[in-house]
Amino acid sequence: MATLRYFPADGSPAILAGLTPSSSFLVALMKAGAPIRHDCGGKALCGTCRVGVTRTEGLSPMRHPERERLSALGLALEGGIRLACQTHSARDSEARGLVPLKKEGQP
Repeated sequence: MATLRYFPADGSPAILAGLTPSSSFLVALMKAGAPIRHDCGGKALCGTCRVGVTRTEGLSPMRHPERERLSALGLALEGGIRLACQTHSARDSEARGLVPLKKEGQP
């Protein structure tokens, strides 16, 4: 099993999550108890689970829903920004959360 080393957006220490080719980064992070925002529940509709991937070898190709959401947010489709809900890998990977968790009373 591959490992995802994840650095939460809040600056807390890295979290290790097990990766399988069939599970997204988001699913792996949720199983590991990692703090990652995902307002739409992993459907590529909100973009809040976006991460900066620093180890990009072996990642799944970016599909249409992910490209559409990142483009709608005005983000470059190059440079390692991905949606955790759409990204898969069978190799060790590293990612940093880009969107902080919601604070109490925040929309």
